[in-house]
Amino acid sequence: MTRRWIFHRSGGSVCLDLANTVSWRRSHQPIERLPAYGDLVEWARQSGILTAPAARALEREGRRRPATAARILARTRALREAIYRVSAGLAGGSPPAATDLAHLDREFHDALQHLHLTPTRSGLMLAWSLDGGPPLALPLWAAARSAADMLTSANPRRLKTCPASNCGWIFLDTTRSGTRRWCDMQVCGSRAKARSYYARRRGSGRPLRALAAAAVRRRPGARRRVRPE
Repeated sequence: MTRRWIFHRSGGSVCLDLANTVSWRRSHQPIERLPAYGDLVEWARQSGILTAPAARALEREGRRRPATAARILARTRALREAIYRVSAGLAGGSPPAATDLAHLDREFHDALQHLHLTPTRSGLMLAWSLDGGPPLALPLWAAARSAADMLTSANPRRLKTCPASNCGWIFLDTTRSGTRRWCDMQVCGSRAKARSYYARRRGSGRPLRALAAAAVRRRPGARRRVRPE
């Protein structure tokens, strides 16, 4: 069985999670996490856009109609890059380019044509038209809708780009204090802490054992050994 990539969902919205499907954007060798239509389907399943049965149905349909699936994948990647440029620009205080806004608007307008009001127990909700099964473009439509929702409701000052030198992932800071810094504390955050620690260690010129002993001595409540006279 082929092992699937586990997508990071730390962007704060579906569209930003899509924007972050390129790993190490700022490096010389960025990694494309959506190389095939099946990977897009898997991203949509992990993001909650598709149920597991719907994802299997879309994968079968993608194999049956490979040319159409390839076009949808290309459109989704293009939308992803427009979302990234607009969001990263806003995070840096720059206005979006007119071409990127036109691209987002075009895909959002197309997605809206496939939404309809449907009754639920608690009232009405917008849902996708799924007559005959989920369409190949459903992940694309969901990302376009998410981008429109996020860009028209989020505080631009809460959009941030990960400061790690090779990363560049973007996220919506939803913390109360607005002090989130890293895309993922377990990834870029921990790497930065490790680099800072070893830089301090090299700068001090002290071996690891001496640093550990000093840390124990500074720890509140640590007992001091008294040398006998």
